[in-house]
Amino acid sequence: MDDARFEWAWSAHGPAVLRYCTYSTGSSHDGEDVTAETFIRFLAKGGRVAPEHTEAWLIKVASNLCASRYRAASRRSALESRLASQVPAETSGWPPLDVWEYSRRLKKKERLTLYLHLTEDRSFADIARLTGRSQSAVKMTFYRAIDRLRQDMKRDGVGPHATLVGGTDCA
Repeated sequence: MDDARFEWAWSAHGPAVLRYCTYSTGSSHDGEDVTAETFIRFLAKGGRVAPEHTEAWLIKVASNLCASRYRAASRRSALESRLASQVPAETSGWPPLDVWEYSRRLKKKERLTLYLHLTEDRSFADIARLTGRSQSAVKMTFYRAIDRLRQDMKRDGVGPHATLVGGTDCA
């Protein structure tokens, strides 16, 4: 795609796409993010779109991206609720344990391994099959993730008696 076509699409349709995305996401920041992603996709694939269909294509892509963002937020909210319901109540004066915040600091494969093992109660063998890794690699990932959580919590002053999801002691 040439620069002139992109600049034309941005100047002609960018404001409308931004307004739609802001309205759909309910946030100016999220709207800007989705608009940027829409135009990144236009850069990659918009050369195949006829000029008279550009606005419709952009709005359709933006609509799909907004829907994907909404679904992801719903899944994240459901997971946070599920994790929160499994975290024991605050004990002995320690601050409440925000497991989700700590798990966000982990690498993607560590979060997935913890989630599957602790929340979904999957065996290491089952996780290995699902992720395409060896069982020993899954175990190592799990125990390293637990160790990272333990270190992060200790550094942040979360007490030695705190318990992670699934009853794994972090002391």
